[in-house]
Amino acid sequence: MLEVKRRTKAYSHEGVERDYLAQTANYTATGPPFGMLLVGDHSNHQGGYSDFDDRIWITSYARSTTEVPRLVVVAVLPISRPTPSALRMQPTPR
Repeated sequence: MLEVKRRTKAYSHEGVERDYLAQTANYTATGPPFGMLLVGDHSNHQGGYSDFDDRIWITSYARSTTEVPRLVVVAVLPISRPTPSALRMQPTPR
């Protein structure tokens, strides 16, 4: 099962899990306890991007204490980035 979302709010592990994890785990209720959540991060990237390792993680979620926890691979990837040809070096002060 793959759930795909688009996010315009600032990225954080906690925010992504709070907003999307329960829905993603719920879709796995009738199958294997495994899912994938892919989030397109459409927030402002003016300050650059975090490390790739920070944007992919595995978490577990159970809807109740008696349910088998669902493993979910979460990936938050930056989208709406400038094309490489649009990037320019900033002039260095002399």
